[in-house]
Amino acid sequence: MENAIVLDKSIFRKRIERISHLPTLPSLLRKFNDMIKDPKISMETLGKELSKDQAITGKLLKLVNSAFYGFPGRISTITHALVLLGYDALKGLIITSSIFENLSPEAYPLWRHSIAVSLASRKIATKLSLQDREEFAVAGLLHDIGKVILHMESPREYAAVIDCARSGGKPLWMTESAMLGFDHATIGLWICEKWTLPAKLAIPIGYHHRLHGAQDHKMRVAVVALADTVVRGMGSGAEGDLLLEEADSLIEQEIPPAGELLEDLVEDMEPAIEGIKHLVPGDVT
Repeated sequence: MENAIVLDKSIFRKRIERISHLPTLPSLLRKFNDMIKDPKISMETLGKELSKDQAITGKLLKLVNSAFYGFPGRISTITHALVLLGYDALKGLIITSSIFENLSPEAYPLWRHSIAVSLASRKIATKLSLQDREEFAVAGLLHDIGKVILHMESPREYAAVIDCARSGGKPLWMTESAMLGFDHATIGLWICEKWTLPAKLAIPIGYHHRLHGAQDHKMRVAVVALADTVVRGMGSGAEGDLLLEEADSLIEQEIPPAGELLEDLVEDMEPAIEGIKHLVPGDVT
């Protein structure tokens, strides 16, 4: 039986509100959010303003031009990235470009898992002919951002939670809930609220383990949940050998069973997963 770890929920959330690892990120996102509220602003003007933050711009361009992202041709400006990705996907990548570089080497499997889920989410959205597939990709990339925060803010406590999940044979998110009183997906929702990410990104992040709780954007939740399940089933889970729970039945309600889709997905993902086995965050951010 799990032993409760003292991580007071309200205190931990306040710690998240005061995260100091990303000093330029909140101000950049505030500027971004304020600017896109202006219906007259052009993508070119927005791109030029964002480009004034050279550190973030460099990371973003490196990320969107990385091999795993798969865009044909070279993306040389933030304006070009905006045209290809859209506002909301770029907001997610602004977070991604900074937060993953703070991971310790022990958490690199989590980063690789996040990339794989991002790739799988995009592939599923493409196969289902869904619109805004880059938003699906960003939701997949950020789906475990709560784990990133736990690794950064409470590494010892979180290591104990992972050990308990491993020894107890229970899914990690359930062990988190039992031991901490909240799970990594809940932290993901807090982060989305902190940086005003839209519901179409926040809900897949917050409910990919609890599909029944999602009131909106159920297809997006199902795509990310399916991508996560497939990637973990292929041996690319963030924690390696933890229990892989059965896929939620609601996935099939949103994405009707299609053996061909899953077979194609696994076939597509095999070389992708092999290709990221030795990547580290500095390779693409």
